[in-house]
Amino acid sequence: MRRRTLAVFIVGLSLACAGSPHPATLTPADLTALEARVTEHPDDPTLNLQLARAYYAADRFADARKAVAVALAAAPSSSEARAYLGLSYEGLAQYDSARAVYTQLLASKLDGRVRRLLSGRLALLTREELRHAAREVIARESLLIRTPPDPNTVAVLPFRYTGSDTTFRPLERGLAALVVTDLSRVQQLRLVERARVQVLLDELKLAETGRVDPATGARSGRLVGAAQVVEGQFATGPRDQLRLDATVVRVADAQVAAAGSNADQLRALFDIEKAVVLELLTKLGITLTPAERVAISERPTRDLTAFLLYSRGLEAEDRGDFAAAAQAFQQATRLDPGFRAAAEHAATSQAAEASVGIPASDLAVAIGGGAGAGPLPGAAGPGTLLNAINGAVPTGTITLQAVASTSTIVDATASSSNSATITIVLPPTDPNRLCEGAACDGPARVTLVGTVIIILKRP
Repeated sequence: MRRRTLAVFIVGLSLACAGSPHPATLTPADLTALEARVTEHPDDPTLNLQLARAYYAADRFADARKAVAVALAAAPSSSEARAYLGLSYEGLAQYDSARAVYTQLLASKLDGRVRRLLSGRLALLTREELRHAAREVIARESLLIRTPPDPNTVAVLPFRYTGSDTTFRPLERGLAALVVTDLSRVQQLRLVERARVQVLLDELKLAETGRVDPATGARSGRLVGAAQVVEGQFATGPRDQLRLDATVVRVADAQVAAAGSNADQLRALFDIEKAVVLELLTKLGITLTPAERVAISERPTRDLTAFLLYSRGLEAEDRGDFAAAAQAFQQATRLDPGFRAAAEHAATSQAAEASVGIPASDLAVAIGGGAGAGPLPGAAGPGTLLNAINGAVPTGTITLQAVASTSTIVDATASSSNSATITIVLPPTDPNRLCEGAACDGPARVTLVGTVIIILKRP
């Protein structure tokens, strides 16, 4: 028997306190090896999920979706696989499909932290979807003329503030949101959501020009699929006066279809806004039912300061500053606990802020670790560590065979007559001393879960 010198190193493998470790980024050679293993075991859900992770990390989203589909066919309850399906759809800009996957995940049993992260991911997804849609319609703007919009669809642009006290500038968004809410009470009208209009304006860079004219409004309305656009301006003056002017512009010919104005003390802001809305509706020839008139008269809050804070929150939310948005919305809610719109936006902004900067792989692992779905077959127990080790061993080297308390290592490169076998007693699982030193406790405690055996062979 030819002589072989083997150096055996025993290395403790522990889990981090925050959860399962993430595999290192695969090199092209590693990815090729993983693809080869999947070719040998095409229906293995664990291998296909590993491949989906690798494809996603390499921005190969279509390939990731195919791999994760195989994993889900064998293990449809795998939350991590479903998370990667949603992430793959995101990468492919198939936002409706991604939203459907995330919504289904939210309906499963997830712990509070994971649910919050997933809700935040949905909020970020919505913003990205709106940006993508805005870029798409701008790119094919010349074709939109061929498809006339629904004549009852209305878009509301941010109102331009012409006063000198910048404290009131956030009301540009707040007043627009208020008008959208009031007009949506009218059954025959269809309103374009405020966030969609704002994203379009940001893409067109119109929000920075300070221009309010029928031509600009008509173009914006056409791009968001509206037949009519509400735009206007407001100003504050001496003795806390507020004046609001608004017009309705027809998208088809950029002509003003209706106009309304009102002025009063600043504290009567809601009365001013509702008077203008009712005037516009009257001039448009829309007759309101008693129920619609009552609905329009409702105030979102009785606290003007709370509404100003809410408007600041919208401003921060529009620029993607979710921390500032959440703070403003929370302050508004503290001033008026019944301010429902502020409370809803506060929850959304908090969730989005929690999700910003969280790597997609971390989110998928967190979702997979929730209580809502079982693990992939073979993903738990001794086989998991064994598969991870063997998956990292290049072709032609030693393969580990795991047993309960001992491990037999067979030199797979040797011939049957010259095989070398070594039996090693594995140490029992016990608390990791590093974690004890760090005062870890509870379910997140670091625990020794296996042993890695590294064998170096002299050439």
